[in-house]
Amino acid sequence: MSPGSRIDEERRQLFVSAGVKVLGVAVAIGLAIGLGTYVVVKSLGLDETDTGALGQVHVDPVTPLPTTALPVPTDLPTPSGEPSGLITNTPTGGATGGLTLSASPVFVKPGERINLTGTWPGHDAMGLLVQRKLGADWSDFGVQTQVSVGTYDTWVITNRTGDQIFRVYDPASKTASNEVKVTVQ
Repeated sequence: MSPGSRIDEERRQLFVSAGVKVLGVAVAIGLAIGLGTYVVVKSLGLDETDTGALGQVHVDPVTPLPTTALPVPTDLPTPSGEPSGLITNTPTGGATGGLTLSASPVFVKPGERINLTGTWPGHDAMGLLVQRKLGADWSDFGVQTQVSVGTYDTWVITNRTGDQIFRVYDPASKTASNEVKVTVQ
């Protein structure tokens, strides 16, 4: 064997030896990570399928929402004139044609959200304008909402302090809801 081929043979053996060592270290690291993960999972109980003290959660199947509003009943009971004791933030005066509005919360700080919700039975897909009372006149607030399945909801924010009076208005039928008062303080 020539001295040049002997050096090549030693060099090849060094490369093979280094490759085997790197492979051995990689296997050792993999085993350490795997064993560590196994110990952590077992000690934390993450491998168990027990639902714990709360039990299993019952989930009802999803059912689609109706696409049309329910008809307005024509046989409404006559009020007895007796107070019911129920206090609401939905004033009864001013409501015409079944367009109703309620606001929550009724006391807010400037810049806080005011939720406006209501009903307009039988008028699906109608656009409604939110209006604010300024003196004796109503002014569009710049917010619109749409009736879906007889109900609607939107929200407004105002920095104007004091009692703010809102309503929604249907420009197609020229119908306004009742007024709601929100105190901004």
